[in-house]
Amino acid sequence: MKRGALLLPAALLLAGCAPRPLAALLQPPAPAAPVTAVSGDISRWSGGGGSIALTGPGGQALARAAVAPDGQFTLPLPDAGALAPVLTTPAAAVAALGCVGTVLSSDPAARSYAFFGLTPQRSPTQEVFAAQAERTSFATGAFSGRAYLYADRPTRLSGTVDCGPVVQQFAGVQVAVPVTVDLTAQPGWNALELSVGVQASFSGVSAGGRLSAVGDSPRLWRTPEEVVQQVTAGF
Repeated sequence: MKRGALLLPAALLLAGCAPRPLAALLQPPAPAAPVTAVSGDISRWSGGGGSIALTGPGGQALARAAVAPDGQFTLPLPDAGALAPVLTTPAAAVAALGCVGTVLSSDPAARSYAFFGLTPQRSPTQEVFAAQAERTSFATGAFSGRAYLYADRPTRLSGTVDCGPVVQQFAGVQVAVPVTVDLTAQPGWNALELSVGVQASFSGVSAGGRLSAVGDSPRLWRTPEEVVQQVTAGF
């Protein structure tokens, strides 16, 4: 498939999200249940087992777990001691997910760490993500991706960031994606959901979304190329 053919249906992935109810804007969001491990299934996994790792900024493994021959895994998340060298501000942690902008913390002393992808230990090595995309109509679509945020203390995070680089990675199209951050992080690991809607029109592509705390559940982990194929299938 030519790159141009890929970008056209991918552009249809991106629709402004529906406005949030006024009550939701006035009340602090409820925190999600703390997370101690990530469970899931790696798409198209083959072979006699293997492992998957959460890699830190320097490439070191912060956590590692075995992967079953069918691709299923449960990765215990690192504790405060293992994370101490990589903790940073909540704003920097969100930026590490690929979203750039202003994130305010209700506790300026809070320290955090966040990740979006995991690295299977196989050849070739390519990160996988708990992400999915779909066309919801001829000109609209949706993207969602699970992220995980560690916080060393309770804090409410709020602000607006541009997650365009994330959408470009999974949809192959450049567009500004303003995302509202409004979540309450509990001490320990928190599951987050990046939800983006996209809409294509004759005047171009527009997108918007939110980053919020959610309850965690096992997910299917895919490479970015596999997420793109969800949108381009049939074209």
